[in-house]
Amino acid sequence: MKTRVIVTMMTALAAMLAAGCKGKHGHDGEVAAKAPQTSQELPAQSVTVWTDQHELFMEYAPLVVGQKSRVAAHVTGLPNTAPMDGKVTLTVAGADALVSTVDGASSPGIFRLLLEPAHAGKCSLTLHIERGGKTDSIDAGACEIHPDLASAEKASAEAEVPGRITYLKEQQWKTAFATQFVAERELQSGIHVLGEIRSVPGKEARLSAPIVGRLTLTEPVASIGSAVKKGQLLATLTPTAAGAGADQATLSADVQAARAELAAAEAEVARAQRLLAERAIPERQLAEAQTRASIARSRVAGAGGRLGQFSAGAAGRGGRGAFQVRSPIDGELVVVNATTGQTVSEGEALFTVLDGDRIWLEAHIFEPDIPRVESASSAWFTVDGHDTPFEVAPPDGRVVTLGRMLDPESRTVPLIFELANPGGRLRIGQFAEVTVATGARVNVVALPEAALVDDAGTPVVYVELEGEAFERRPLILGIRSGGWVEVKSGVVAGERVVTKGAYEIKLASSAGSIPAHGHVH
Repeated sequence: MKTRVIVTMMTALAAMLAAGCKGKHGHDGEVAAKAPQTSQELPAQSVTVWTDQHELFMEYAPLVVGQKSRVAAHVTGLPNTAPMDGKVTLTVAGADALVSTVDGASSPGIFRLLLEPAHAGKCSLTLHIERGGKTDSIDAGACEIHPDLASAEKASAEAEVPGRITYLKEQQWKTAFATQFVAERELQSGIHVLGEIRSVPGKEARLSAPIVGRLTLTEPVASIGSAVKKGQLLATLTPTAAGAGADQATLSADVQAARAELAAAEAEVARAQRLLAERAIPERQLAEAQTRASIARSRVAGAGGRLGQFSAGAAGRGGRGAFQVRSPIDGELVVVNATTGQTVSEGEALFTVLDGDRIWLEAHIFEPDIPRVESASSAWFTVDGHDTPFEVAPPDGRVVTLGRMLDPESRTVPLIFELANPGGRLRIGQFAEVTVATGARVNVVALPEAALVDDAGTPVVYVELEGEAFERRPLILGIRSGGWVEVKSGVVAGERVVTKGAYEIKLASSAGSIPAHGHVH
């Protein structure tokens, strides 16, 4: 279990106010004697610990023999940063053996305990949290039990640290708040471009009406989100009077006519090729003949498809004389533009079936960057609505192609990656901010990009010094990779930075006031 402990001392505002009002000037200018001091009036000690399950921020009055010391343990669940409840036991081991237990929080996330030492000396603190049948034991660090108040006051003296920003746990728990350690990571530089999520060719089928007719959806009626199999019947289409020519004889004649037209077009192409070789015609004339042949092939395919659908229906699989609309692929219905009894026109869109288990990411590479990505094999990208970036890398992800022709308007070429899409988290048509990896992998000190705050053009982060104390740090940044950014100056590995809620801390620092605390007192 990864654990980090920060032990400090802090002067509670209530103690300062109490000290400020105890001194009373008389008429002769002499100061009245102070009342006897207690451990509760000394600067409070605090400890902050992070484990895999919890963050503990604990404040307690200095431990003094014969004095009752109040303890406020703030327990935050990780990673959701919510205030916790449960049974809490605080044990002191060493010079004195003390145990204090409470069965629940006195207020959300805050457990109030009491210690009364009998023997002076070195000691250690451990907090046990029991919740839902599970226990987390947190080492809260070393402590010391003082023989008297004078020695406790001497040991507790601490100068005010400038630049600290107070943001209480009660404030953190009411907002979206999270922190994360700065650590060494392997990052890779790259170029930043825009991209789009697309379907893999052959994995999306858009089905339209082959003729004018009346539509009947297959029972049970398929709806958006339904899984369909290749060849599954989705609807039948019965020709109407408006769909003249929708009989087998006419459709067969259409196929023959289309084939004849294709044969004539192909003969014209052959003739144009011979004439062009003899320089008897311009090249444009051959291109026009090839275009007519291509159109004729499409008409043959369309006429043959309509005849096939009619024949399948006439064979008894869809009702005599009815056209069948079947899914050509396995997938999910993502568009349904059809209802039973609806009269549709030829070519009208009916269904879209999508197999979204694998998708394409099309990154738009600007002309000057093309040489840098020619050997690229990986990338990462972000889309709106997802906090963490997606990665494209072998073996699950691969480069499909780098375009050979520039878009004349955007001056970009497509770099297409294919990747898995488990659970269909990514949607076709989503825009993405893409980083295509181009450099070598290096180990650097890095922090999450989510922690960065733009402060008048300067990148800054807020470092959690302890549970309720933060500090603004300007940064010098390096390469960015996969949602992380290299830090060349400003923070070091092992420090903890705010990744959610930094703006609220910035507002707290601008307010210029420290909220009253009073957890221990």
